[in-house]
Amino acid sequence: MIADAPQPVVAHAATATATATATATATTTAVGVGEREFAIAVYRPRVGVGTLRFSVRNLGEDDHDLVVRRAGRTVGTLDLVRPGATGVLRLTLRRPGRYQLVCTLADHEARGMHAILRVLARRRAGT
Repeated sequence: MIADAPQPVVAHAATATATATATATATTTAVGVGEREFAIAVYRPRVGVGTLRFSVRNLGEDDHDLVVRRAGRTVGTLDLVRPGATGVLRLTLRRPGRYQLVCTLADHEARGMHAILRVLARRRAGT
């Protein structure tokens, strides 16, 4: 999928630990993510288990993607997000732990485009 400026891209993933959801619910936690050369910023780096809505803004000049991994396994993917565009990825993460967010385009990950999201066993108040 390609995200062009005014329209967000919605991507879904389904695995044993991440299940896609088609609609937002009252229990969805928003997670803002900013991507630029060569860094990823997670604006809510600790969340509780449950449904997450990643709003991924490409603040850079190059195309980027976002891959969510846990223990080396991919649990969600947001395809290409063009410069200036925003993409949306919804995931239900049921297992607590450390999840890595990376850009897998070209050598971006090796150059530092990765961040950690900590998923806690309980929902945090206000999320």
